[in-house]
Amino acid sequence: MDQIRSIITTVMLVTLVAMSFARSSIYKDELTLYTDIVSRSPNKARPHNNLGDALKKAGRFEEAGPRFERAIALQPDYPDALNNLATIYNSAGRKKEAFELILRALLLDPRHIQARSNLALIFYERGMLSETSQQYAIIIEQAPYSKEAVFARKVLSMIQQRATP
Repeated sequence: MDQIRSIITTVMLVTLVAMSFARSSIYKDELTLYTDIVSRSPNKARPHNNLGDALKKAGRFEEAGPRFERAIALQPDYPDALNNLATIYNSAGRKKEAFELILRALLLDPRHIQARSNLALIFYERGMLSETSQQYAIIIEQAPYSKEAVFARKVLSMIQQRATP
């Protein structure tokens, strides 16, 4: 009986190792991982958003945009996808659309730090330093130890230095 149990356990273990090895080639990086997940779950927003994010990190912005758009089509109230698409639009010069997407993301989730940081950046680009400062102050209050708060403190310091004669 122990010998049969040992054989069954060994066969199961070998099977699992083989299956794991077969999948490792698909999951070698984020792009292949999320491409596979999207192919398996084409009607879920999160895989499209994650694939878009991986494409964006790889500098493939033209391919990332449609992924974020698909995520939003599947789930219109998805703040991460709204914010991510806004960054694509902003870098493509579609500033008004980017601004509107960020506002939508913040309406859905006022504590979305990345969206708030992007809103502050848009205000800064427009020379709206008071609005920039307000957004960065909110970031520091809501997420004081985040990388966005560290950046916010630096920008606020620069704004204060400019204002001081």
